[in-house]
Amino acid sequence: MTTKRKAGSWLTNVRYINWDLKGSASLHWPQIIAGLCVWLLTMVIFTATFFSQRVDVNVGDLAPRTVVAPYGVVDWGATQKARQQAAKSVQNVYGTNSQVLKTQESTIRKDFSLILSLSLDKTAPLSLREQTAAQAISLGLPSSVWGEVLSLSPSKIGQLQQDALVIVSSVMGNGGNGNGVRNNPVGLAEAKGFAAQLAAQEESQPGLNLFLSDFTKSLIVPNTFVNVRDTQAKKDQAMARVPTVKILKGEQVLQAGQVVTPTDMKVLEELGLLNRGFDPAPVLGSALISLVLVALLGGYLWFLKRPLFESRASVIITGIIFTASLLAADVMKGLPALNYLVVPTAAIMVSALVDSGLGMVISGVLSLGVATLTGMDLNVALVSFFGGLAGVFAISRLSQRYDIIRAGFLVGIVNLFTLLGLDLTQGAGLTQTPTWETLLWGLLDGVLAAILSMGSIPFLEGPFGIITSMKLIELSNPNQPLLRKLVIEAPGTYHHSMMVGNLAEQATEVVGGNSLLARVGAYYHDIGKSKRPYFFIDNQFGADNPHDKLAPALSALIISSHVRDGTKLAHEYRVPDAIIDFIREHHGTTLIKYFYHKAVAADTGEGVLEEDYRYDGPRPQSKETAIVMLADACEATSRTLKQPTQQAIEQVVRKIIKERLEDGQLDESNLTLKELDIIARTFVRVLTGVFHQRIEYPEKVWSEMERSRRRGDLGGKSSLFVIRRTGGDGSSGGRRGS
Repeated sequence: MTTKRKAGSWLTNVRYINWDLKGSASLHWPQIIAGLCVWLLTMVIFTATFFSQRVDVNVGDLAPRTVVAPYGVVDWGATQKARQQAAKSVQNVYGTNSQVLKTQESTIRKDFSLILSLSLDKTAPLSLREQTAAQAISLGLPSSVWGEVLSLSPSKIGQLQQDALVIVSSVMGNGGNGNGVRNNPVGLAEAKGFAAQLAAQEESQPGLNLFLSDFTKSLIVPNTFVNVRDTQAKKDQAMARVPTVKILKGEQVLQAGQVVTPTDMKVLEELGLLNRGFDPAPVLGSALISLVLVALLGGYLWFLKRPLFESRASVIITGIIFTASLLAADVMKGLPALNYLVVPTAAIMVSALVDSGLGMVISGVLSLGVATLTGMDLNVALVSFFGGLAGVFAISRLSQRYDIIRAGFLVGIVNLFTLLGLDLTQGAGLTQTPTWETLLWGLLDGVLAAILSMGSIPFLEGPFGIITSMKLIELSNPNQPLLRKLVIEAPGTYHHSMMVGNLAEQATEVVGGNSLLARVGAYYHDIGKSKRPYFFIDNQFGADNPHDKLAPALSALIISSHVRDGTKLAHEYRVPDAIIDFIREHHGTTLIKYFYHKAVAADTGEGVLEEDYRYDGPRPQSKETAIVMLADACEATSRTLKQPTQQAIEQVVRKIIKERLEDGQLDESNLTLKELDIIARTFVRVLTGVFHQRIEYPEKVWSEMERSRRRGDLGGKSSLFVIRRTGGDGSSGGRRGS
């Protein structure tokens, strides 16, 4: 029985602290070795996965196999190429220098001023003036053209000057397209051609037209230049608008047999798939990831579930399931339809074999590991985690085989809704067939997880001596050999065990224990009575009691031997240790009162040792075995009541619990006083419901029924009446022979 530690002396507190420190400091070498093995195996799995994805190729080689991207990544090579192409498509930004046009206009005025002065100078010969003009204004014109120009009147020369100004201004101001004359051969040639066209329009006389055309063309120079800063800004904007080129998870990078190009090499390098010899980075990364995963599991067990950590079987089973699940995920990563199968299977197995809390932790840790193996897929991690939690919740209430299928459907439905939510948030088309195929596989994976886990559990529960809900359900089947033996050879004991199982199950459930374990343990607790059934009142059915002819010491030995006989039978029939505990502990070290008092009454002075009349024990070590002890005594004693009212039943129940408590039988059971009160009220409620309709027949009726039974008039039913009359042990009071 559990009692709370009260604040005591300083010395008491110091001792308690020292005990804690000693327990914390003690090393659990088997658990540590198991953790190191799990870490190493996990690291090997991750490392092998990372290295198996790499390919050893060079430019120009033929790809040895088809390579797909294990995860999404930006193709920076293709992105840069696309951006450069966008930059090339941007036209240069030009800017016009207005000062160039002003300079050319000034040159026109200066040249025509010279022409006008030469035209007015009549003192010099014309040939000399032509030569002077040709030298000053180098156009390569013949002397006749210069003579024609110098022969013009001042007004005509002024008009010719004006035409030249207009032509140059028109060409360099607009260039025919509003951009001036660009600084390139093509633009300059186009501008001079445009000037010649304008000159032809202004002058019809050949000589003057030639002069005006050549003169203006000589003055056409580039005045529009590239604006480097603005051009680069436009190119930067165009490059920024180009989206990054992404390689999606599962996208084919190389096809088997294709020639490897430099671009392919860049993609492989970006994905980390290019084999460049031994690279310690994946090994170190795998070691760190594995260390974190194993440390999370170990930390949970050490800080929050210390009893599980101290259990070698629990640690080893958890390690086996964890590593086997990672290996299975690695093998099946090429089958996306089964991505959501591994984690729920592992979570259900851990919950059934070890602990539901650890099952939830396994769901989270294993989801991260599986997501890493499948290319950092967030969808796989989320769906696996939620499905694993659903499996833990569903399996916690397993009480019949149908519950397995129900658990599978619950996992499948959670998978389906999670996948549907992710598809909606990621914009997947719900009208597309692949989307619905994924949703359907998510549902099927849940059902397969439940079936696979239940099929795998027996391979672990047997070697490690663990009993699961499924095993308990199997053991509760009346067709089990040991229960059939009890039904045939000790039917009264079998009926009593069923009643005790009902009592224990309901009481255990209200105090938070394993109600299924308590019920099944109660079915087997008196299995030893099948060896000598008629030495127990349960199976005498009104016949002579053989104990009347035996010494009390021998009777007590026979009665207590049913515990040893039951333990031996259980071992022969390979009953799990968890059930054998009920056989060994359901009487604890209680006193066989009837024969002890009988021995005391018959004592001639030699003395009677109380220890000779006590069961061998041990006392109940768990809530479940303690509750079966109490249910066993309360059910048998309640059947002896002639007036089984609620008050009488409650008096019996509380009296028995008090006796067991004072006798120290509950000290090691972890039951509190509050829980004992709840158990008592539950026993009273159930027993009242069982016995409230019992009919008390007059003694004359009982006598007639007994005579009819001996004549064979009532057949096999007579035993039931005898049981109801005598309360199951053939006595009106004590528990002789029980």
